[in-house]
Amino acid sequence: MKKFISSFSSIASVLSKIAGTILILLAFVVFVHVILRSVFNSGVPGVYEMVQYGMLVVVSLTLAENELTGGSIVVSFIIDKFKPRVTNIFSIAAYCLTICGMSVVLYYQIRMIFQKYRQGAHSPVLYIPHWILVIFICIGLLFFVIAFFIRAYNMIAGHKDIVNVKLTLEEKAAATQVTSEF
Repeated sequence: MKKFISSFSSIASVLSKIAGTILILLAFVVFVHVILRSVFNSGVPGVYEMVQYGMLVVVSLTLAENELTGGSIVVSFIIDKFKPRVTNIFSIAAYCLTICGMSVVLYYQIRMIFQKYRQGAHSPVLYIPHWILVIFICIGLLFFVIAFFIRAYNMIAGHKDIVNVKLTLEEKAAATQVTSEF
């Protein structure tokens, strides 16, 4: 299982880097659009579509790595009142509910790929087929669900929380500095 988790983390990291590259390209396109608009009074055609669909792809591809690294905001003021074992039970239950819910969303998104393909739906200016965008959403959701499986598995197998959410940012930074000095 450790080999699978390591491979999955590597793939999620690559997807995140691809998303970062897309984000940089989108920023460059917007920059060029603004310059062309101010200098020549004519911008890049379809820049709104590029940014809209590009951000959809960026968010979809970064979901898994965000979950694996614990990048989500955790509101834990109620759960902090419980003992660690009870907290873990609630966390595992939340992971299971999320896995079920996101699996249903993934199922309907996969169905939507075929629906959009049959309809021939595309964007109005650049004629980007919608089914391609839904594929990126499905890739992101699939990796997101797998990341939740990994988090739940680690919590069940290790009987501990993967990310220590009780540390403040200063404590995390101090812990990082201590480990990086050795």
